[in-house]
Amino acid sequence: MPEPGKGRSMPPLSSQDQNSDARPLHVGLLWHSCLSENLGVGALSVANANLIAEAAHKSGRRPVFHLMGVRGAFDYSHEIVYENRFENIGYKALANPFSSLHRTLAQCDVVFDIGGGDSFSDIYAPRRFWLIIGSKVAARRSKGPLILSPQTIGPFHTAAARHAAVGVMNLSDMVFARDEASYKVLEQLGMAHRSALTTDVAFALPFTPAPDKDQRDLAGGPIKIGLNVSALLYRRDLASGDRIRLTVDYPALIDALIDRIMREPRAELHLVPHVLAAATPYEDDYALAEELKARYPAAHLAPRFSGPSQAKSYIAGLDLFAGSRMHATIAAISSGTAVVPLGYSRKFSGLFDSLGYPWNADLTSESNAAVLERFDSALADLASLRAQAVAANAEAQRRLGSYRAALDRIIAEVAARNV
Repeated sequence: MPEPGKGRSMPPLSSQDQNSDARPLHVGLLWHSCLSENLGVGALSVANANLIAEAAHKSGRRPVFHLMGVRGAFDYSHEIVYENRFENIGYKALANPFSSLHRTLAQCDVVFDIGGGDSFSDIYAPRRFWLIIGSKVAARRSKGPLILSPQTIGPFHTAAARHAAVGVMNLSDMVFARDEASYKVLEQLGMAHRSALTTDVAFALPFTPAPDKDQRDLAGGPIKIGLNVSALLYRRDLASGDRIRLTVDYPALIDALIDRIMREPRAELHLVPHVLAAATPYEDDYALAEELKARYPAAHLAPRFSGPSQAKSYIAGLDLFAGSRMHATIAAISSGTAVVPLGYSRKFSGLFDSLGYPWNADLTSESNAAVLERFDSALADLASLRAQAVAANAEAQRRLGSYRAALDRIIAEVAARNV
């Protein structure tokens, strides 16, 4: 386990990977993708594959990963250094028992379903939720257990959603919640007997630390401040079908934050997109960041990242980060970067509160003025904020240890059954 706030290098190919005689273990990664425009999904996918591979190596097996999700325009599958393949999920593939999706599931010795991190809930469009439900039913075609990897559980606003969620969780062998709020939902739904509490697997995502970061003068500057602006929240006029309700004026809040940072003589502003979805304007952080860069020419625009580890390495080089894409904020706190999350759902408060990190701004209950005051307080005591981020990361790494131990047990049992 890396020292909190320090880099974890990309795992090398083990002797099992290099030895073609090692017996393969076919691992299904449901709702994982290294083709997604959302680098948060990529962060979950790379990190979870690495964690599972560690357990497979201990059992003397060579992991072969079958990622199943929604195909996007990117390919950063090279960040998973183990053999991996991808299968697209859609309603047609689910409905056809002879589809390549069903053939892939039938080949798997075990399936880990991470639900895209936060999609096991009806806060988004109904079509998305029912696709998540249907895929869990289809996963029972695998040869081995179905494990729900660490994710947000709920909220489920309707009786139909709750009933469906309980049904598919009863098909699983184990459910991991990544925060206390999610675990409470599991208890309320009668699922505690098959559940465990841990944290987000993206805390294990590899990155390259900034060599000069610890030598910077946080009080006198210069300091680097990153801002991730969510197009999903900024372009609410283009989004439809979800249950996201904000109490802030998000565009006005972003303008005010940028103005505040630009007035800070010791700071430089970095715009850091984390969803690169050119084909979907209401989701594309990068196009929005380009617009903001045109309005604020002195700001630095981060490159179009080639993968989640590159994004995390960039964020690791910042001194303060604020953002509304949760895995961008996890990239910050898990690399020793002070962060003010700008949360739009329970997944933010659930995760950060569970780590004892009190700086989450809840955009569904607070005002613009309250969020700006929180940001000013963070900027005024940056050294203390970084220390709290490092402590929260240490707690996350401790919690992640319980998931690692469970993976060792699960994979050992699966390997023993498939000799």
